[in-house]
Amino acid sequence: MSNPENYDSPQVKLMYEWGHGFNERNLDLIAKVLHKDFRYTTYPQSLGRPEQTREEWLEHIEGVMKLWTDHKSTIHSIIDTPGKVIVHFTAKGQTTLGVEMIRESINIGHIVTDEDGSLKIKQIEDFTDSKTYFDFVQAIAAIKAKK
Repeated sequence: MSNPENYDSPQVKLMYEWGHGFNERNLDLIAKVLHKDFRYTTYPQSLGRPEQTREEWLEHIEGVMKLWTDHKSTIHSIIDTPGKVIVHFTAKGQTTLGVEMIRESINIGHIVTDEDGSLKIKQIEDFTDSKTYFDFVQAIAAIKAKK
């Protein structure tokens, strides 16, 4: 990811912390920046992924992280507006099953001030490249079916 020192915005730095947690494969770093009422929505809806609560999404990500042998996100662009940060990025990684993951997404992070005055991510709307997502899920399922 880009260097957060290039941005003065606390919102952008918060989104960087979230992405840094993925690159480090550290669920605690990711969870730390999420609001208690966090929601995660994946688009397009044709992927059939229901909206997830904070707990559901963290459990899902924990399972996904167990498949990764590495993970690296590269930010292509950032738009910072009051209460929202839009990030266009590509995530690449290898899995323990030998399947490479390459995923391009645009995430809209909805940022709020928490009760303690800190900024938190209340919602992520993930607009993902549905073809690469579908291809990845199919490759993983095919390998698991052979075991």
